[in-house]
Amino acid sequence: MSGGSLLQRIIAVLRTGKVDPAQESLYEFKRVWIFPAWTQAALVVALFVTTVFCTHAEYRAKGTSFGFAGPAFNVLVNPIYEELIFRGWILGRLVRNHSNTFAIAISSFLFGLLHLRNIYWLDTEALLRMVAYTGLVLGPLFGYVTLRCRTLWPAAILHYLNNLGYYV
Repeated sequence: MSGGSLLQRIIAVLRTGKVDPAQESLYEFKRVWIFPAWTQAALVVALFVTTVFCTHAEYRAKGTSFGFAGPAFNVLVNPIYEELIFRGWILGRLVRNHSNTFAIAISSFLFGLLHLRNIYWLDTEALLRMVAYTGLVLGPLFGYVTLRCRTLWPAAILHYLNNLGYYV
C-alpha cells in the first residue's frame, strides 16, 4: 500500500459529511415529555449562571474551589450544558450555512473564551493555558466527534472524562 493511498483512506475515515438541516435536527432543543424547548434552554442558562455564582461565592468565602460549588459541581453539570450550547446549538447552527471546518473553528473559539470565567481562581498563565487548551484542543475534538457521530452525547462523555482528569 502506498503512502498516498493510506493517507486517502485516513482522510476518508475522518470525513464527517455535510449536515443536511432539512433532514437532521440532532442539535436542536426539542419538546421532551411535557417540557417545551424554551424551558430546556432557560434551564441551561440558569445552570450556567448558578455554577458561576456558586463557584465564585465559594472562592471568595474559602479561597478555594475544591468544595461542592467548585470543580465537583462543575464536573457534574458543565459537560452537559456546555455540549448543549457549544456543540448542540452553536455548532449545529453554524454547519447549516458554513463548512464543517469553519463551524468547528468558531464554536471552539467561543468554547475557549467561555473558560475565561475561571479567572476567579487561576493565575494568568494557568488561565491562558486553559483557554488555549479548551479552544484549540478540546473544542475541535468535541466538534469533530459531534459531527462524526451526528449527536453531541459522545462529546459530552469525553468532556466528563476530561474534567474528571482534574482529580487524577
